[in-house]
Amino acid sequence: MMLVTSAGHKVLDENGEPILIEGNIKDIKISENGLLIVDTEEYGEKSFGIGIVSVKKPQFLDRLGGNLLGLPKNFNALGVTEDDILTALTGDSRNQAAVRQGTLESSNVDLSKEMTDLINVQRSYQFQSRAVTMADQMSGLVNGIR
Repeated sequence: MMLVTSAGHKVLDENGEPILIEGNIKDIKISENGLLIVDTEEYGEKSFGIGIVSVKKPQFLDRLGGNLLGLPKNFNALGVTEDDILTALTGDSRNQAAVRQGTLESSNVDLSKEMTDLINVQRSYQFQSRAVTMADQMSGLVNGIR
């Protein structure tokens, strides 16, 4: 059985190969360093390193839709290679990332600060709009006096 996401995309191991699980699964665990541990009835425990990459140049990634990003097909035209854009984290470099089972990632946005900034920008826009309107009215008065 091939491990896939809820959208049906293959989950790759640290070598870029699809993760294949044989047997009836009893339990699945994910360690913090990205190790998938599968316990099956027939074969016991087997571990797979989930593929983790570090993106060095995100501006070269293509949006594929559905919260997915991919590598461009025209590396030569862009003057970059796959190694310039991302690095696969293997071995000791996997300690740079952490994987947590059963948690949701937050957006790293302080909502109260962003709402305060939004209100300040909106008020600033209103004041600037009023200043332009007043300047226009004063220009009309000056032209009417002439």
